[in-house]
Amino acid sequence: MTAYPLPGIVEFLSTVIPFNTLDRATLEQVVSTVQVAFYPSGKRIIHMGEASSGFLYVVQTGCARISITDESGDELLVDLRGEGDSFGAVSLLEGKSALFNISAQEDLIVFLIPKTTVDRLLATHADFKRYFGFSLARNFKAVRKSADEQLDLLTSDNQIQFDLFLSGKRIRELMSTTPLSCPPRTNVQEAARLMKIRGVGSIVIQNEVGLPVGILTDTDLRSQIIAEGRDLSTPAETIMSAPIRSIAPDAFAFDALLDMSRFGVSHLVVIDNQRAVGIISEHDFQLATGTSPVGIIGDINKATSIDALVDKRAQIDRVLEMAMQRMGEVKPMVALIAELNDRVTRQFIRVVEREMIEGAWGPPPVPYCWLAMGSEGRREQTLCSDQDNALVYQDLPEAQVPAARKWFLTLARQVVDALARFGIPRCQGGIMASNPKWCLGLDEWRDMFAGWIDAPSPENMRLATIFFDFRSITDGFDGAERLRQWLTATAAGRKHYAREMAGNALYNRPPLGFMRHFVVETSGTHSGGLNLKLRGLAPVVDAARIMALELGIAETNTMARLKAIVAERVLEPDFAAAIEDAYDYINCIRISHHLRARTQGKPLNNFVDPAVLNPMERKVLKESFSIVSQLQSLMASRYQIWGVR
Repeated sequence: MTAYPLPGIVEFLSTVIPFNTLDRATLEQVVSTVQVAFYPSGKRIIHMGEASSGFLYVVQTGCARISITDESGDELLVDLRGEGDSFGAVSLLEGKSALFNISAQEDLIVFLIPKTTVDRLLATHADFKRYFGFSLARNFKAVRKSADEQLDLLTSDNQIQFDLFLSGKRIRELMSTTPLSCPPRTNVQEAARLMKIRGVGSIVIQNEVGLPVGILTDTDLRSQIIAEGRDLSTPAETIMSAPIRSIAPDAFAFDALLDMSRFGVSHLVVIDNQRAVGIISEHDFQLATGTSPVGIIGDINKATSIDALVDKRAQIDRVLEMAMQRMGEVKPMVALIAELNDRVTRQFIRVVEREMIEGAWGPPPVPYCWLAMGSEGRREQTLCSDQDNALVYQDLPEAQVPAARKWFLTLARQVVDALARFGIPRCQGGIMASNPKWCLGLDEWRDMFAGWIDAPSPENMRLATIFFDFRSITDGFDGAERLRQWLTATAAGRKHYAREMAGNALYNRPPLGFMRHFVVETSGTHSGGLNLKLRGLAPVVDAARIMALELGIAETNTMARLKAIVAERVLEPDFAAAIEDAYDYINCIRISHHLRARTQGKPLNNFVDPAVLNPMERKVLKESFSIVSQLQSLMASRYQIWGVR
């Protein structure tokens, strides 16, 4: 230890977060307890796994190296921390062994702040406590960053996990630059000539001040000029697609892919500062990946029979697997699965409804909507999701109910059968629209939900975890929206109901045991595996749902719920971001496990053997589970639930 002028330490700490939130008198009290240490370059300060030294370290000059030691004894760099950064907080504040090795990357001077001083500040200064409340989350982000820079450490078999999670092309990397453009009054013959000269399939229509107002594609020329025999002098503005579908150059490629799928378009105009700077097309994705989900959308919509649509399954699987292996982050990939499943389900409903209308059944007796629930309702399906669906129809006089219900159950049974043939398994618990219990009028749904809330039995709470995540995937009846508004208003502020739901959810803990070792299944078919869905993802989904219901939040998607909960100041933004990272990473490991099983011709499940993961993956997975545990601790505190294991 060395002497150091106290006023100098006060001035320095007054510029360091979170000490800069303290008043001068408090800072001086802190400094009176500080020790100063010098560590020469290469000196090991903290060993991974050892007990806390009892100090928080704040770097004054120099650089500290943060690393982990893997099972083979290799040391992997996680982070470098310089002037004003701190280390040692997690083991100090949480009483855990050190997560990392810490050594002096270069000659290092640090201020050592005793635990008693830090504890006093945590107890009396809210801003200080907020900053250190999620130290683990910050360390998790550091590990992620480290993984991004060390992908070469991964084996080829496991490369896909980090390819999926950490890579993701931007639009600017794929788009065609310097887009072709013309004024609105340009005739279609001239527009076609310009497209031929440039060798492109589209032209942006720009107004007199250079702002894009529409787009003309070769498809438009074929379908609206040639097929209809229209004059070649027709102005481009009369057949252009407007308003344009656009995207920013820094958006992820998967964002464009999803927009194309949703809107059924093959081109997006890339806009930067209101100017067209490029075009991203289905062709660009085909060049990048060898295939594209956009084309399959048209094939789904053109299918006119159950058999024709079932035959598309293999093609859809190839598109999905190619996209998931070669592009983007987890959320857009999951959203793409949801979008394609929605499209397939809607088309099955259209085909069955048309066949019933043309047959002896006639048209629907009243408007209705098809409900997606569970992971499908949250838009969080993966390749290993089964059916969770229901049907709600417009209320009608009691005398007409039997005939109407018979019509809707006939429709539902045929759609559920078609989905099963397509490859989306039936729900083993019978939660499908073909079940008379889940094919009801709007008032019946309200009455049933009200009963679940008023009498939260274990079975009612189990059903609520599935049904309360509903959304409609069909148009023509606003029953789902009205039911959502009613449920949101009814559940809001019901702290007792939220407490019952939370107590039930907290029995399901992340699979980490003493000293942060994985807790694997000990019996059954999946002995030795980690249940990523039940014990990794479900606790986050449950927490988001429970808090959203209590706070009157109408969202169903888990991350959208967390964002709304942050807006209500129930979650800190940094913690919510860490939860999102952890959730995405667990889901990424799960998806890549599904893809590997598909490749090997094995049944899909949610159990991963940690032995197949490399050291970095196991490390990040443990950090992810730890963050989920923190979320559950917050839940237990909020709803005053203690001792649940």
